[in-house]
Amino acid sequence: MPPARRDPRYSVQDVISIVQNGESHVDLDFDDTDASDEESDSDACVDKENIEPDCPANVDIEAQSNRHTMPRDRYRWQKKYFISPNTDFSGPALTDDVTSLHTPLQYFQKFVSEDMVEALATNTNEYSTQNHRRSVNTNSKEIQTVFGMYLRMGLVQMHRTRMYWETDTRHPAVADAMPRNRFQSLLTSLHFVNNLTVSETEKRDKLWKLRPWLDSLRENCLQVVPEEHNSVDEMMIPFKGKFSSIKQYMRGKPHPWGFKVWVRAGISGMMLDFDVYQGCINGVRVKSELGLSGDVVMKLASTLPKGQNYKIYADNYFTSVPLVAKLLEQGIHYVGTARQVRLPNFTAKYKYALKSRWWYMYIFWHTITLAVVNTWLLYKRHCQALKMPKKETLKMRMFQAQLASSLILVGAAPKTQKRGRPSAGNRSPGAAGSPLDAGKKPSLGDGSPSGPSSKKTCAHPPLDVRRDLIGHFPHKTTRGRCRHCSKGYTNTQCSKCDVHLCFSEDKNCFGDYHCN
Repeated sequence: MPPARRDPRYSVQDVISIVQNGESHVDLDFDDTDASDEESDSDACVDKENIEPDCPANVDIEAQSNRHTMPRDRYRWQKKYFISPNTDFSGPALTDDVTSLHTPLQYFQKFVSEDMVEALATNTNEYSTQNHRRSVNTNSKEIQTVFGMYLRMGLVQMHRTRMYWETDTRHPAVADAMPRNRFQSLLTSLHFVNNLTVSETEKRDKLWKLRPWLDSLRENCLQVVPEEHNSVDEMMIPFKGKFSSIKQYMRGKPHPWGFKVWVRAGISGMMLDFDVYQGCINGVRVKSELGLSGDVVMKLASTLPKGQNYKIYADNYFTSVPLVAKLLEQGIHYVGTARQVRLPNFTAKYKYALKSRWWYMYIFWHTITLAVVNTWLLYKRHCQALKMPKKETLKMRMFQAQLASSLILVGAAPKTQKRGRPSAGNRSPGAAGSPLDAGKKPSLGDGSPSGPSSKKTCAHPPLDVRRDLIGHFPHKTTRGRCRHCSKGYTNTQCSKCDVHLCFSEDKNCFGDYHCN
């Protein structure tokens, strides 16, 4: 054999290949640079068709003087047995503080808080006044109703938004919640920041119009107890519009055009941290020691507790030896894979595509969908902690339906019925009470009216709706079984909950049902 060279030099790819061939141990020093590897890493995902005029392909002259580059790795191999480090997890348990289940609305508000909705309503009123010289006069309750309508549209999807109100395709669960013109007016006025108070420094952020909402949502996600095993990967928000400087193209993806979001998710699929990729900022793409992919992992891992042996998994785009060393210094273990990590129960199956003239609104509506998915996964975590039978755990479709009903009905008075006989064309083909509904049980899970059908569904309205103490009035109707005591028959019905309840001198199931 030829004599071994002193201090041999290897690239990262060479080292990975050597390890895969069975070598056991390596000593490394850092004293040189490898610009070619860094350039290929940082520019791997640049959308070259959408680069701004002030964003050069290489780093500008000002950034070259103080940039950090990935060092060339110098390895000294030794014949030693590999000693596995201690990986026993010492972080907090996920279910220590779980004593009872919350309602879907309460879970949702852990991610989309009341303060976020209130701020959105305030900025929407200010924006409409500044641009149309007339306030849209919305409030947080009406914004919640819009969210609920959006979720119901995801459950029953139509080709165009207007079809939910049109005569032949009318869907009462959406159309009865808000008039079409009012819904469209709110969609075009939604705003997240006061344009007149934003500084020029803040406007350097390409997402400045959405930044307060994104920061609040991210902060709420970080409040969830993280899982031991985490995955880092990219996520695409579909978008093909022309007026966006952060649109990316990812060949081979299900949605190649759109906005790229770096995400750290738990093994359950819950999103625990995220960052929207903006490409170069102010024409500068600074090169760092770990490169773009390594910086992404380090940023998303920085919100994990250190020294508790959390694990991060990612594909070969993020994997590098310096990254593994950096994470290990913080007590975080890393496993790099060659296959993209795919987690179950993280499909946006019930997402409706609302069109908008503003590109950042597509990111906003996607955050609502992500919040709903996180809400359901957190609910499932608590169900498992309380050892609930699997058949009693709500599936995502029913969970989203109850959440939509709560967002629309909580705190709202029942709609006043128009006088006169409704025309046959005002009923949707599948609406409750229509001829096509004969012999079927109309669903109350999404809050839609049940109509005069003699058969009633066995589902209760969400607890948030039952206990909001607003708009629950008794009225006389056809005779039916009481939904509270399940023993007596009564002709009294709640105008908002649409259920029969005893209300007489002997029994007051009406009051007990709405207070217990």
